[in-house]
Amino acid sequence: MPTLKQKPKQRPFCFSVKGHVKILRLVFGLAASVFCIADGALIYRKLLFNPSGPYQKTAVHDRF
Repeated sequence: MPTLKQKPKQRPFCFSVKGHVKILRLVFGLAASVFCIADGALIYRKLLFNPSGPYQKTAVHDRF
């Protein structure tokens, strides 16, 4: 009777080193995409409500 070779037990994906690296990459990727969307929304709001910029242009004769 031939002996059967047992498969070595594999670690679950989340406990392996590659699993940790892939999960961290996914988390940082999601965080970066959220920050990019938030940054774009803030820039859009700033340009929408204040299109001329922070400084107001005044004529020279209005200063005196």
